[in-house]
Amino acid sequence: MDVQVSIVVPARDEAPIIGECLEALSRQTIGATALEVVVVAAGEDDTAGAASRVGAALPFGRFEVLRLEAGNKNVALRHGCARTHAPIIVLLDADTIVEPDAIAVLARALGEGPERAVHGAALPRHDTWVSRYWELNRRLVKDLRFDGDLSGELIAMRRATLAARELHLLFPETLGAKCDLYLGRALEAGGCTIAYAPEARARTMTPWTLRGLAQTMLRSRRGRMATLALGPASLQAGLSALVVGSAPVAIVASRWLHGFAVILLAPLAGYAAWTVMRVAALHERGLVRRVPAFLLCDLLGRACKVAAYTERIIGRSPPLTFRGQRA
Repeated sequence: MDVQVSIVVPARDEAPIIGECLEALSRQTIGATALEVVVVAAGEDDTAGAASRVGAALPFGRFEVLRLEAGNKNVALRHGCARTHAPIIVLLDADTIVEPDAIAVLARALGEGPERAVHGAALPRHDTWVSRYWELNRRLVKDLRFDGDLSGELIAMRRATLAARELHLLFPETLGAKCDLYLGRALEAGGCTIAYAPEARARTMTPWTLRGLAQTMLRSRRGRMATLALGPASLQAGLSALVVGSAPVAIVASRWLHGFAVILLAPLAGYAAWTVMRVAALHERGLVRRVPAFLLCDLLGRACKVAAYTERIIGRSPPLTFRGQRA
């Protein structure tokens, strides 16, 4: 089989948009015939049928649709990866539209160093102030200073990287969210490095309403808190609680001691100043500043992190879902 890259697409209830994902893959500069595409379809709609109809008409080197009867995204990824044959494997979310050179960029990035996993840059498909926060946050943790985490809707690895490890350990079905973060940590534990290729761009369904952002943030923070060891999780949750809780505590304290209330506001003030400086650094690169909206959304994310940590401590398991805002 003369395919260079295998694409694994986990898809749950994605019938309206799976065609766009596949059509974008067929326009890759690497050539559609060089691609093996495996769609793992789940849910109650006609995702499998829609993928079959579109994919059959496209000139992929190999195309297959698997029906997932039970399980979450990690189960879909595990089944999909087991069906691949090419030396490079790309994990792609079904609501993500890759730009024409994205797969070629990822393939080149994998050849530029030792064993590694590389993710691309996911851009919003909807333009709202909420989705612009999402994009700004990505730039802060990826473009301004890479955070070292494997993330995003577009991830590439060498086939040998997966072959040397147990798939059920890389893609455990007990994980409810942040599969990409867990995968990166598991690969790093085995000596694999994590890299970021900002030139590999794609547009995806990031949240575009405040309600959708809150839901996605809570799901994401649940996954992060479940993935981290208890020590780092406690530290992150504690710092977030200190920032989010400083304002209400200061308001209560101001009824008796105004000076003490000002001191209590120090964590929030320090966080705001740090954020403004980071956003200003991006502004120098031509990005428009929206600091008030960013602070509002980021504080919401920190509150969700505290809530997710609390759920972990009391033993509440997060739901096993796919991802994202859908309506």
